[in-house]
Amino acid sequence: MIDRGLAAALAVMAVSLTPTIAVAHPHVFAEANVEIVGTPDGRLGAIRNIWRMDELFSSSVLVDFDTNANGQLEDGELVAVGDTVKESIAEWDFYTFVEADGKKVAMSPPDEIRTLWENGQLLMFFEMPAAETVDLSKSKLTVSNFDETFFVAFDFTSADDFLMIDMPKSCAKQLVVPDQDAAAKEWMESVASLGPDESIPDDGINYSQALATRVEVSCAAAS
Repeated sequence: MIDRGLAAALAVMAVSLTPTIAVAHPHVFAEANVEIVGTPDGRLGAIRNIWRMDELFSSSVLVDFDTNANGQLEDGELVAVGDTVKESIAEWDFYTFVEADGKKVAMSPPDEIRTLWENGQLLMFFEMPAAETVDLSKSKLTVSNFDETFFVAFDFTSADDFLMIDMPKSCAKQLVVPDQDAAAKEWMESVASLGPDESIPDDGINYSQALATRVEVSCAAAS
């Protein structure tokens, strides 16, 4: 079975591990780049992700998908990897999150996840078109990659890791790197404010989102 190992690994990536915040920590690391793509009429078109997976995870993929045992992932093997990843992380929105003025933007799933084997590491590329209309001149965008289970960590080193493609000239971006202590305090205060009959809402208080490095994009024309 060519997907035996990676399917198992990604099942762990994609399953809710329900750890306590204090002991949660990532096991898979990805150097991430995001392209925010606009349309000619000034709307959000798509989000494109480029992930370079860490060497340890990449080596586990190689072991289970290198069917001809030549130490490389060739075209057919790479297609199998992409298909498995696409199926495995779909339930978690492909770790891609977009908000407009604080409200989640629906994104269409990628048609495919393309993969590349380069210098002993697995690279993944995919595009998610916007599934709803977002007028960039009226809405402030927030874009990030994160995993709510904390199993996968996405590494952004600077604002340059978020590129704006075919966006209005008025658009400006700002990288937000949350302070972990401040984010934890804010999250705990939010949870503490819930009533005795209230539970943490799925789309309301999200600790992993509060910790996620993200970019904020504003395209409103200066007044």
